[in-house]
Amino acid sequence: MIKKRQIGKLDLYVTEIGLGTAPLGGWPIAVDEQKALETLETAWNNGIRYFDTAPLYGSGMSELRVGNFLKNKKREDFVLSSKVGRVIVDTDQSKAAEKFIGSPNDKDSNFDFSYDGVMKSFEDSLNRLQLDKIDILHLHDPDNHPDHFEQARFGAIKAMIKLKEEGMVTALGCGLNQNEMLVELAKEGCFDCFLLAGRYTLLDQTSLEELIPVCENNNISLILGGVFNSGILINPTPESYFDYTKLDSSWFENLTKSLVRIPKDHESAEFWLNKANTIKNACESFETTLKKAAIQFPYENENGLPISRGGACLPPESIFGPARLLRDAARRRHRACRQVIPLSFALLNTA
Repeated sequence: MIKKRQIGKLDLYVTEIGLGTAPLGGWPIAVDEQKALETLETAWNNGIRYFDTAPLYGSGMSELRVGNFLKNKKREDFVLSSKVGRVIVDTDQSKAAEKFIGSPNDKDSNFDFSYDGVMKSFEDSLNRLQLDKIDILHLHDPDNHPDHFEQARFGAIKAMIKLKEEGMVTALGCGLNQNEMLVELAKEGCFDCFLLAGRYTLLDQTSLEELIPVCENNNISLILGGVFNSGILINPTPESYFDYTKLDSSWFENLTKSLVRIPKDHESAEFWLNKANTIKNACESFETTLKKAAIQFPYENENGLPISRGGACLPPESIFGPARLLRDAARRRHRACRQVIPLSFALLNTA
């Protein structure tokens, strides 16, 4: 049985590994209904009881699939998180479909961090999920435009606090790919957890500098998404993705345009591929694989846990070598992190 960890100081506990369901919305490839169901069943049968979704993922398709699966489970047996900051609207040509393959052509997601926008997004999510409350509600990507952060502070966050006061939400969080804005949001004093994608992994530990100490000092649990950094920590080739962007010769330009984050001048596809392959070689010298080390890395628990992937249960076996060496090197700078909850956003059915 997978162990559980507490969210903040709340009476809310999640399994130490969860299932992120962006892939069930069609990122980066289409996933049919049967494969989506098999993925959810595999996670459940291997003890995972924490599921994360969002309206963005396939313009509501991920929420619909997760809701259809969980409606037959006892409500007290699972924890679910979703997000606000985007509202699904009817459209003739969906921009979301360009990124989420196979998502509805007549739906799109529009940014909306206003009070009313959050309330509408939340109500729509409840309907798609077939639930009467959501355990963890994350503010989603308030960093894609300079105005979004301020709009979120004076609109979205107030709406989220209201939903928590009314008992419609148990915990408040924020999901981002960067450290800096989460450090600022910690000052709001209302967040129980943050969902951080890609910034505490074998490849990138920049959250150690400031974010993790801030979370520890403020009793904010840190949920780690993107432990494979979008795929580069599974198989580092120019066909891999890093920060949701393919690592070809246009990676720097495309990542900048995507607004996921602004890469630094020294970064390039070659830089990250070389770094990932160096780690891969270290893993092989310890007779383990890159992806096993990557998924083990976030754990504080030295004994490891079984990891469900594509219908198989992978034992922790000899994954500790490179993961422990790299993690211990990071911890010499800061002892991370009793609050960390590893959340695998793995493509369970495709990776």
